[in-house]
Amino acid sequence: MTHQLNAVDCVISPSGQVRSRLLEYGVTRPIEVLPTGMTEARFQPGDAARFRRRFGLPADRRLLLILGRVAFEKNISFLLRMFAIVHRSEPAALLVIAGEGPAQAQLAREAEQLGIADQVRFVGNLDRERGLNDCYAAADVFVFASRTETQGLVLLEAMAQARPVVSTACLGTRSVLAPESGAFVVEENEQQFASAVNAILRDNAGAAARAAMGLAWARRWSSREMAQRLAQIYAQVQAKTGVIAATGRALKI
Repeated sequence: MTHQLNAVDCVISPSGQVRSRLLEYGVTRPIEVLPTGMTEARFQPGDAARFRRRFGLPADRRLLLILGRVAFEKNISFLLRMFAIVHRSEPAALLVIAGEGPAQAQLAREAEQLGIADQVRFVGNLDRERGLNDCYAAADVFVFASRTETQGLVLLEAMAQARPVVSTACLGTRSVLAPESGAFVVEENEQQFASAVNAILRDNAGAAARAAMGLAWARRWSSREMAQRLAQIYAQVQAKTGVIAATGRALKI
């Protein structure tokens, strides 16, 4: 990979953290940070009531949402243990896990062992054009603890639906979870994470303020803005290399 990246005029990285990792690998070419943008469709308000009806989720239950591939590296086991703590003080809360993957059976067993199986709902994969926004919109709080993300687009998608976020910050998610995002950023500590979730569930005004900050932050990551920045990068490559933009070699990872 290093050989391939060092053969181009410019490398485009999705986050500053990934850029640092590429430098550690020995990449010597210029590296520009350009996150993946979100289309306007992600900002279309979802229908929370429709999602709850579809999956039989009562309107008066507070929902925590995990969305993404249900894989071991996503650290969902940690979120189950965290939710068990939340459940002690918020017994009406539900944890919704949207997505599919190899860890689902193991996670279902862990939920049983923790005594929260009845409060955890696996809803499977959702249609990106219709069901995804509804799912985000139905959540009272979006929770995330993956250790392997190059960017963490699901965090921005949740913010685009004006959902408050509680998350750890690892690798690429650090650039998303800036103070301006309104997200609660916590260490990978079950008690600390649960306390942040409870704070959101108990403070509607505070949750709304964080959600509004998140929506404004997400708009700075729109596809249109990222495309404009990409055009600027191509222009810079052209100016430095003397080649026209159409033949300049840039590689996005």
